[in-house]
Amino acid sequence: MAHPTVLKENKRTPNNTPTSRPKNTRVRTFVALAICLVVLSIGNVVRLKFGRSRDAISGTTSKDSSPMVFSFSGWTAHPAMTLGLDDPMATIRSRKPSQERSGLLYALELESAQLIGRRDLSAVMSVTHETAEDLELILSTVQQESPGLVEVAIVCPQAILSPVRQTLQRTISSFPANAHLELSLHTWTLNMDEAEALISTASRLATGWILIIDHHHLRGLGAEERSKLFKPWSVSFPLGPRGFREIAPENKQCLAPSDSPQVASFLVPPFVVPAYVLNGDGISSQKSWPSLGSRIAASRPDSVGGVVLAITSGSGPLHNWCDTHHNGAQHILARHHSSDSNYHQRFLGSSLNPSPTKKDRGTFALILPTVDDMLYFSTASCRLISSGNRIHILLYAEEQEELGTENFDIDIGIAFEDGVISTDACDLRYQVSTVTDVAIDFIVTSWLDSLPQPPDIIIGATDEEKLTTYSFQGLKQKKHFYPTLIQLPRADLPYSDWMGVLSIEEWRHWNIPKVDVSIITDNRPGSLARLLDSITNARYFGDRLNLRVNMEQTADPDTLELIGNLDWNHGTVFVHHRVIHGGLLPSVVESWYPLSNDSYGLLLEDDVEASPLFYAWVKLTILRYRTPNLYGISLYQQKNVELRPEGRKPFNARQMFIVEEDVPANTPYLSQIPCSWGAVYFPEHWREFHTYLSIRLSEIAMSLKQDIVPDVRSNRWMRSWKKYFIELVYLRGYVMLYPNYANFLSLSTNHLEIGSHVKRLPRDIYDKKRALFTLPLLRLPDEVSSALPETGLLDLPDGRLPDWVALPVLDLHANLTSEMEIVRRGEDRWSTLMNCTTGLIPYDARSLFCIDRQLPSDMMCTTDPEVFGL
Repeated sequence: MAHPTVLKENKRTPNNTPTSRPKNTRVRTFVALAICLVVLSIGNVVRLKFGRSRDAISGTTSKDSSPMVFSFSGWTAHPAMTLGLDDPMATIRSRKPSQERSGLLYALELESAQLIGRRDLSAVMSVTHETAEDLELILSTVQQESPGLVEVAIVCPQAILSPVRQTLQRTISSFPANAHLELSLHTWTLNMDEAEALISTASRLATGWILIIDHHHLRGLGAEERSKLFKPWSVSFPLGPRGFREIAPENKQCLAPSDSPQVASFLVPPFVVPAYVLNGDGISSQKSWPSLGSRIAASRPDSVGGVVLAITSGSGPLHNWCDTHHNGAQHILARHHSSDSNYHQRFLGSSLNPSPTKKDRGTFALILPTVDDMLYFSTASCRLISSGNRIHILLYAEEQEELGTENFDIDIGIAFEDGVISTDACDLRYQVSTVTDVAIDFIVTSWLDSLPQPPDIIIGATDEEKLTTYSFQGLKQKKHFYPTLIQLPRADLPYSDWMGVLSIEEWRHWNIPKVDVSIITDNRPGSLARLLDSITNARYFGDRLNLRVNMEQTADPDTLELIGNLDWNHGTVFVHHRVIHGGLLPSVVESWYPLSNDSYGLLLEDDVEASPLFYAWVKLTILRYRTPNLYGISLYQQKNVELRPEGRKPFNARQMFIVEEDVPANTPYLSQIPCSWGAVYFPEHWREFHTYLSIRLSEIAMSLKQDIVPDVRSNRWMRSWKKYFIELVYLRGYVMLYPNYANFLSLSTNHLEIGSHVKRLPRDIYDKKRALFTLPLLRLPDEVSSALPETGLLDLPDGRLPDWVALPVLDLHANLTSEMEIVRRGEDRWSTLMNCTTGLIPYDARSLFCIDRQLPSDMMCTTDPEVFGL
């Protein structure tokens, strides 16, 4: 690549160079410099050969050896480089170059760069509902245009995992026999933005360079642009055709390709980046393209976040990208700017945007056995219809009657008769097959094929589990037919009224959250039996929940026998028994750890009892509220406030809200106070708490005697995990969602039985104290008294969960405040306690203690017996 301006600036002798030096001196100097350059060049050749032979001897493929070798080719005049450097910029960073020279590092690199090795490029590409149908074509194009590509990692949402997998299988079978392209499939999880999913996946690939392609794929790229992406230059920064330059924090300039390369603050896909750059400190965890570019720029002396390629093939479509895609470019900026601070908001749906739009509506296919089943689900169905959704209903086991119109599809060969039933809320139209002597699978797929448009959501109800994903394999190929399949047990249909308030996006995410149940028990077999009975008989609406039982070393024989006879039909069971007494703090904290950011932990101590509808509350609220500052969902209603310095005080949220303007008395609310009597904890926050507690107990940052939270009684709870969780909650401004039903109706209750925190008391005093904490449970409605029973879960403002911004916020003293205020308090306290030069990183407890590196491997926690109750 030729850059005359750069060469001229760096190689030409200035006109004002002194000429008084003798000629022979100048000649000797020139010869000496030439010899040095030759020696250095030979040294690099030796290093290149050594780097390759080292891999051959070890029998392994070094992830960073190739980028090291090729990147050195542009830096032969730097004698400080040594063997074994993984990052060719490492030596350059160690210097303190002049501002003029450091600003030209990228240009010097480009000037002398070579192409990367033929088998040293992998690609990571995202696929969405909208682009899945193009996947086979784009993969074929990639395979043909880049025969040296080693791997393509496909990243897609869970909802389309199955059809994407089938497409990959077809694509592989169509490749020529001499193709050596590996395809891998990765799930794009609920809590991730597209950029985060791509960056995270790219950082795990094994080649030296990574081509990152988003869901727009290679649209609008000409042959020259594609060639430079598939055969990129060996440089130490991202290269691509599209980028932005930050003029000011809120002003970013779109950089259209020109005939010269341009420095960018960040690139947007498609672009190529060296693998070792993605493996730099903190880079693989970036959640947006602007933050990735910023992190890369901060690690370089020239502050380059990326370089927009020089394009010389004329005014192709790419040259007008900033003009013709101005709105799209601005959308990219707005989307990624917001994702830096709140990347969960795209899953809030109607909770942040109460005004429904066309996108908020969808098409549902209900596949139910009988009219009775349809009536049990009718409350939810009518709510969905009133929200503008379309509902089609098939009754596959209903006896035929004179129903009305008959619909027949010659291609399918099965006729369906129409019927209608009127309820108090709406008319429900349904269809029944006129054929009964064929398999249910064939009836269902034929009916789905006959619908005027493919459904977004398929809800099936059966006890025999005859309806599975395989039931839909015979469907005609239709555009964008990637429905969410939901299986509801017939016995749960009478308790499904709450499902009618879910938005179409929340329905699409139905199968993503995974709740693990973790029980903490010691030697109270009677209490444990009551808890197990309550959760065994709860309604789970077809979901699987894995159960973990954590037994203390002192668990008695009755407890061991009870666990040995446990029958749990809702998932797997794992039993953990301590051999050394741990105490309550580690018993709770170590009882659960999230597998992924879609894992949620329901923590239950054995003196808790759960409502049969607790999981409906959990499912409803997780699907609706998934925001960065929400750390959990409480099943238990607060009846007392225990953190005020003056001691425990009675608390009634309804009485508080009834005197407040614009706050409905029956609204759920947010509180900073963590619940230990039945609550679901979110993965990011619990993972952060583990790190926080490790640092806190090690005392490497501050003494355990240091109070973090001002004016709370929990500062004296040295043996309680809640003391430290409250500290984290206060510093971060986190909140938990609490129910607020009439008469303290709750999804869990505590029986306040003798244990670690409850000592033996005289009976009358104990009964009074127990009455302060025991709450009535929300029970299943009586089916006999009502044909359409209501669960009571929707006894909420306007019969639905309020928008997130409408939820009242309470601080640790149960005083009304705002989310912004509690965040400000935490940041002020953090600034007072810590003298950090770095900022706070979301969900990273190390940043709270100004630790910008990995925790020491030999870090020891306190052995203070007061902490562990030994």
